[in-house]
Amino acid sequence: MHALNHTLDDKLREADGTYLDAEALQALEQYSQSYSARLETYRNLRDRSADFVTQALTKMAQVHPEVIQKHKARCQYDMGEVLRYIALSILRDDEVFFTEQMMSWLDTILLAYKQNNHCATAYRYLQDAVTAQLPTSNSSLIRPYLENVILTLQSHA
Repeated sequence: MHALNHTLDDKLREADGTYLDAEALQALEQYSQSYSARLETYRNLRDRSADFVTQALTKMAQVHPEVIQKHKARCQYDMGEVLRYIALSILRDDEVFFTEQMMSWLDTILLAYKQNNHCATAYRYLQDAVTAQLPTSNSSLIRPYLENVILTLQSHA
């Protein structure tokens, strides 16, 4: 596992034995300047992800009750894991971490269940819950990750 994130890890490895160049210093400065917003987002996801999942699945149950009746426990687990990895990726400021650690697993699991269309809907509801209840500074960091999940699901539907 990388010490910070993939970008910084690469820059530090490139600078081995020399000083950091301007590009590497800029990446490090951006990483440190965005830390408080990333930490706040991480904490909000850590503390409230179960509520967001519950809200999304409640809304999903109104539209597709048969799916939730059959797959609720699995959906709760998967969506909780996705939010946990989003939180870690935001804290690390590392989308590559999310893609490598989460997306291939999620894609494999959801293809096996053949519920991509329903799952895409559930993740849209999850995104709605996050957007409605978190500050814009938090939800704007989360949105790209959830959009990535939704696009991946839609690509198999």
